Amino acid sequence: MPCARCGEIFEGRFCPRCGAPAPMTSPPSAAPQGQVGWPCPRCGTLFAGNFCPRCGLPRGAWAPRPAPASSARPILTILWTLAIAGFVLFAITDFAGLAVSPSLVVPNIQGMRSDQTVNSGMDFNGNWTFDQWGTASSPSYQASGGNPDGFIEMTLFGTGDRGYFWQAFNVSGSRPYTGALRLDVRTAGALTSGRLLISVDSSPILDPTTAVAIVPYSGPTGWTSTGRVSVDPKIVAPGQYYLKVGFWVDGATGAVDVGLDNVRLTWTTDAGVVLYVPAPLPLVVFVSQDKSVFLSYYALIAAAIFLFGGFYAVRDRRETLRVLKAPIEAIGTRLRSRSAWIAIGQVWMAVTFFQVAVIFVLGLIGFEPTTPINITQDNAWVFLFDLANAGVYEELVFRLLLIGLPMAIGSAIVRIIEVSRSSGGNGTGSAGRYIAGAWRYLFGGVLRRESSKEAHVAAWAFLVASSAIFGLAHAPGWGYWKVIPGMVAGLGFGYLFLRHGVGAGILAHFVNDYALSLSYEGIGGVGLEVVLTLLFVGLAIAGAGFLVWYAIDAWRHLSTLLAKFRPPTRAAVQPPPTPFAAPSPSPYPVPPTPSPGPPAGAWSPIPPVASPGIALREPGRIPRDYTPSYVPPPYGYPPVRFQCPFCGWVEARYDAGRFTCTRCGRTA
Repeated sequence: MPCARCGEIFEGRFCPRCGAPAPMTSPPSAAPQGQVGWPCPRCGTLFAGNFCPRCGLPRGAWAPRPAPASSARPILTILWTLAIAGFVLFAITDFAGLAVSPSLVVPNIQGMRSDQTVNSGMDFNGNWTFDQWGTASSPSYQASGGNPDGFIEMTLFGTGDRGYFWQAFNVSGSRPYTGALRLDVRTAGALTSGRLLISVDSSPILDPTTAVAIVPYSGPTGWTSTGRVSVDPKIVAPGQYYLKVGFWVDGATGAVDVGLDNVRLTWTTDAGVVLYVPAPLPLVVFVSQDKSVFLSYYALIAAAIFLFGGFYAVRDRRETLRVLKAPIEAIGTRLRSRSAWIAIGQVWMAVTFFQVAVIFVLGLIGFEPTTPINITQDNAWVFLFDLANAGVYEELVFRLLLIGLPMAIGSAIVRIIEVSRSSGGNGTGSAGRYIAGAWRYLFGGVLRRESSKEAHVAAWAFLVASSAIFGLAHAPGWGYWKVIPGMVAGLGFGYLFLRHGVGAGILAHFVNDYALSLSYEGIGGVGLEVVLTLLFVGLAIAGAGFLVWYAIDAWRHLSTLLAKFRPPTRAAVQPPPTPFAAPSPSPYPVPPTPSPGPPAGAWSPIPPVASPGIALREPGRIPRDYTPSYVPPPYGYPPVRFQCPFCGWVEARYDAGRFTCTRCGRTA
């Protein structure tokens, strides 16, 4: 039958297009043939339209139908759970390694030693022994003319002559050792070419094949310095060593005099407290091997790591439990969790996958990545200290100093300007507290998606800049292949700093650097090392998914941020609605009362209320995925009529700044 209001041809009590009651002269003898579609949650009739043709329920009053179950989401949740469980186990081994490390670090700190050769300035004739080296060369001591004052000298009488001075010294204390030699040399006489040889070993005989440095000379020279000559490869264990400095004349037309002064070899245990600032490469500002300073500093960084780990575990325990108890399909809830430890695990696995992938690709093209880490039984305690120190100090320098401090200063400047422009800029307590609130950016963990767009722009800028500096800082020790992986790691640690605070960055950095620490300490043997290596590889593979997730999330966030800076566009003028078709003739256009019910047996029985569609129980609640079809005009435009985006009705009541449809009860 045709609808009296809009002309729609339908069968039933209500028009499925506009909801008008059907103009019925007599009850139908059979149930209407419902169209194929969704069942009405009130009466169960299948239909496709805006209103149920049997009971008139608007389709807009339905609650959003749940998305069909996906088989991929439970699988992803299971994989996510396995990855997080593996990361927790891996992190526990790192903390166990840190807990055991004092048994190695503390005794070796107490055993640190340093010393140097004696009579380095040649202030008197002693402590240096001359060897003619099988020739007629002769030594002498000159009380003046050195650099300055006295010096020792050898006279070589022609081509092929040679000789050397040597001095014994003892090395003791904790290993490993580092040593360096500096000396001044002067040549005089008829020299045309010759070689200065420097050797350090356990024999008093100079062997040219084992020399640590060979410096060529051509012609007479004044006092010149050889610069720093490293002797690290020669001092490997406690014991007695010999420093030998010799000269070999390759060509001369007469006698040659070679003078030596300021011959100083210093050695020390290769460990200490080193503080630096990025400029952008590391610039050392403080070095100390004082044992009390060393022990206090080591205790401080170890305590900081343990305290931050416990703090985030306790603070986010409810959020962690909520994520673990979420439905198995809620993989998005898990990936976006506010739990710091979960975010640390996800970021660490993503960063680890990227670094392993870079190393794998470099190996495929035939490039062997270099590394400064060569852990042995002798130097394990130094690396255990350095790696723990890197997790704390580098985060303070590259995140707190390069991200937190600039953002705090910028926020303070903006707040001061705002206070000075407002009526509250009179130095009141509230204004002071408002300005002081800028320093919360210093330690991170305060940036949210709802933060101002200016704060997000500053965060992106400082994050990228600090990450680039962080990557470049690894080039001197690792090589330039480490710049890109280091930058990606800096992006991950910086993200944790901005979202969860400096402690989260410290923990992620610590877990990354302290991997396999138990094997360095000799615990568990080869079996534990194999298990930890396999676990590391598995977590690195799992990191591929997390890396893709964070890349997509970062792109969406950056796109949304850029969209906020685009100029606003004028909303398109909505055309008037299409007029309804002319009503067809009917005995009464709009029935004054509802039509009588059908006779018994004419309609199919009403199904139970439980059905795929669920009627909305809270009319004032707006679904999260609701997108209004109506765009309000800019300020100053004439008002337009209301139209419900759910059922198309044009009558509503105004309450608390919102319109509630009088037909379906939905709030728009």
